[in-house]
Amino acid sequence: MVKAEKKKKKIGIQDIANVLNISASTVSRALNGNPHISDVTKEKVKVAASRLGYHPGIPELMSPEKAEAVVVFVPSLKDNLYIETVLGITNLMNKKKYHTFIVDTQGSDNNVNLFFDNYKKFGISGIIHILSERNLPEDFYSLIQNDAMPLVTVFKPDAETGISSVLPDIFQGVSKIVRYLRTLEVSRVALILDDNNRPEDFQIESSFEIALDTLGMKEYISTSVMFTAGRRGDPLAGEIRRLLTAKDRPQALLVKGAPAVMETLKIAEKLDMKVPDDFILIEIGTNHFLNMASNLSLLRLPAYEMGYEAAEILIRQIQDIDDEQKTAVKPVSFILKGSAIRIK
Repeated sequence: MVKAEKKKKKIGIQDIANVLNISASTVSRALNGNPHISDVTKEKVKVAASRLGYHPGIPELMSPEKAEAVVVFVPSLKDNLYIETVLGITNLMNKKKYHTFIVDTQGSDNNVNLFFDNYKKFGISGIIHILSERNLPEDFYSLIQNDAMPLVTVFKPDAETGISSVLPDIFQGVSKIVRYLRTLEVSRVALILDDNNRPEDFQIESSFEIALDTLGMKEYISTSVMFTAGRRGDPLAGEIRRLLTAKDRPQALLVKGAPAVMETLKIAEKLDMKVPDDFILIEIGTNHFLNMASNLSLLRLPAYEMGYEAAEILIRQIQDIDDEQKTAVKPVSFILKGSAIRIK
């Protein structure tokens, strides 16, 4: 008696993806000749498909090619730092014919996790996550990583995640400020930041301490830090007023963000204090639109450049399965203007 031949299993897109350790969506795009997929990846998929005996079904042949889309998670759409970062991302994505969907996480990475649990429903090609918290669990991205979904972060969490990141070289910019303040014989400096759980705020605070230590200036310059976020019943205006009226008030203020700078200037005017005669003022942030902008010294964070770089890295990941994890560091500028210049 002749045994019936076992029915051969039909090879599908997921089988090719498993062999190459890439996502099924990348295989599908490669087989359809998507221009966003590199020739190297297309060739690997083609060879694997032939070796495995893959034959597309009628529904696959008839399916129209989907538009490429990426998702950007942003902590707030009211903050200039994040707005400029998103602008850098969308400008490059538009040039490369990608659709970009912006998701406001409202400062909570729990909202990012909720998306990760359901992201397969949306058919996206990649993700850029602008971090609002530096204390992320080590397994925060595990679901995305297991599915080989291209992902880049702007700023870097404390935990080692193996994800490509883009961040500013704040230490380089802060070191220039420390050297400059020492030439003016400034000995007391205050930092007015948002929240040291934010990656950029923690980096600013720690960079200042490291710069003082590295440059041997700890005995000459002392620093104090005030956080403007999360202080219920203790508004920013009251904090700044106490700071400026203290007996040992700071000789220089480094203030993060245009709103906090404007509040500082308003209080200084009420106290009949003048910048830079009574205290030096330096904003930490991006390009801004203050009336005093032409005279305001600035530690400029390269938000647009970081967004653009993150988009470039993500596109390379989407197009090439061999793209390695990397950390890109963008230079910070110290722009010296009248608010920090004293004529001796």
